[in-house]
Amino acid sequence: MEYDFYICAAALSKIFAYKPAVALQLIERVGEITEIFKLNKRELGEMLPFDKEILEALTDPRLLEWAQKEIDWAHTHGVQTLYITDQNYPYRLRECYDAPILLYYKGKADLNARRVLSVVGTRKSSYYGRNSCRKIIEELASSSKPLVISGLAYGIDASAHRAAMEYGLPTVGVMATGIDTIYPPQHRSLAEEMLENGGIITDFYRGCEGIKINFIKRNRIIAGMADAVLLGESHSKGGGLITTSLALSYSREVFAIPGRIGDDSFEGCNRLIEREAARIVTNPGTISAAMGWREKTNRRKNSTPDLFDGVTGDNARAILNTLKDRDSLTAEQIEERTSIPLRNLSTELLQLEISGKIVQIMGDKYSIA
Repeated sequence: MEYDFYICAAALSKIFAYKPAVALQLIERVGEITEIFKLNKRELGEMLPFDKEILEALTDPRLLEWAQKEIDWAHTHGVQTLYITDQNYPYRLRECYDAPILLYYKGKADLNARRVLSVVGTRKSSYYGRNSCRKIIEELASSSKPLVISGLAYGIDASAHRAAMEYGLPTVGVMATGIDTIYPPQHRSLAEEMLENGGIITDFYRGCEGIKINFIKRNRIIAGMADAVLLGESHSKGGGLITTSLALSYSREVFAIPGRIGDDSFEGCNRLIEREAARIVTNPGTISAAMGWREKTNRRKNSTPDLFDGVTGDNARAILNTLKDRDSLTAEQIEERTSIPLRNLSTELLQLEISGKIVQIMGDKYSIA
């Protein structure tokens, strides 16, 4: 069968929708994803301590029949199915401990764009909040051209998507429903417009409804796909704060637009800034400057040809090769990509800093100088 692998992936994604890490543990134990569905209840039970309901679901032949229809529908309707090890799967998200094993994606945007900013905030947004986000996105369009991620909701989300399209940036909406169900339905035309230069993405199967827990769950994708998250406006509680909390747990940079003292609609933003959990946005260029994006676009053309001048040693060259295609990476991310032991990597990074080849920027990240 042509899509055997993805049929099994879709089946596992449905059963372990709220426990993707358990699915990955099972795949690792068995070795091949397709082999999982050849095991009986006893064999599966010995692999991992599943409850009876999960064992019944995994061994029910109707599950694979459903999954085959799911994959066939996706391919018929131009929906990509991205498994966690696929090249086009968002690599930033893959690094997160709770990354979904399968994504459903429709669109044209590069999910592994050089720069990715997520914008989140309240559905009941003010003109000030929406306009501030719009000005920031306008500046980003001229300075660094990131992919803009948001949640397709009312308020700050919709404002970010529309501003991105207005200024020619790709924008992707992360959904809390199946990809066949646009929520809210009033944003169907917005979603269709986004497909021209952006897209929509979800880890929920077709027909899945937008219940409350799914909105919380999708926030991890909004946070995990990005280099940085902007909180545009937030009350003391809300989905935007959940997303920024997740972003911090993933070592993402968090920015927040400040509000006036006593302004309830910005209480969440102000508290993050006060706790130094988020960097205050004082002007439209704050994010570009803090992330090193603006300078990179201006200098790269002249600096790239001389990048390896005077550099000796395979480790140093491997580090520069890794960084030249990314705006910034932590030491742990560089270690993962180069396989240089951390004890040796620290010395190499210091030497490259001293020689002026790389710089250390906010968030303990390294970037080409």
